Amino acid sequence: MEYIIKNKKQEAEGIVSLFLKRSDGQKLDYKAGQYLVAKPLGSELRSKAFTISSSPKEDLVCLTIKVKSGTSLALTKLNLGDKIVANGPFGHFYPENNSDELVMIAGGIGVTPFYSVIKDRLQNKQSGKMTLFYSNKTSVETAFAQELNKISTENTDFKVVHNLTQEKPNDETRELGRLSINSVKKHLGDLKNKQYYLCGSIQFVNDIWKMLKEVGVEESVIFTEAMF
Repeated sequence: MEYIIKNKKQEAEGIVSLFLKRSDGQKLDYKAGQYLVAKPLGSELRSKAFTISSSPKEDLVCLTIKVKSGTSLALTKLNLGDKIVANGPFGHFYPENNSDELVMIAGGIGVTPFYSVIKDRLQNKQSGKMTLFYSNKTSVETAFAQELNKISTENTDFKVVHNLTQEKPNDETRELGRLSINSVKKHLGDLKNKQYYLCGSIQFVNDIWKMLKEVGVEESVIFTEAMF
């Protein structure tokens, strides 16, 4: 399927969002947390998976991309009106049970599926508390920071905790250093009756999975997705 770039936004240092509309004018049917496999139209580069950061109710499909090399770099260099080709949506990274509290733990660009899920659940007025632990090196590399803080301020069922590993925090929403189990317990209290969704680099996801397992969180309530 071909898509036209209708808008482009710098979300953070090295992170760009592309807002897309299908060339045939139809609205893409997808679920929050899914991804598209995309590349510039006519490019000989290999297609790559990018999580959809918009919610299904939004008019445009948004792919939020960390600028690296190859396909991701080529996509972020495109201009308004340029086209991409994408297959999908694919994947399932969304909580089925709304009764348990949802705990999302993101490393860097791993926040993209959670941003979609958070907006989708609030727009659909789904019950259940949500907590997002969001780890980045610095504040300038933190995508959606203002938007997430605003959502947290306006919704009592959602809380965001920023972890900055290379920058001293300047407000109460941020904590210094790598995410620890003590920080998780401080903000969640009891770790039971919750679903844990982890997304980030392979190393980040593995480390957090092990950390949760070591304190008795059941493997059946831990769901993971790694970014490459």
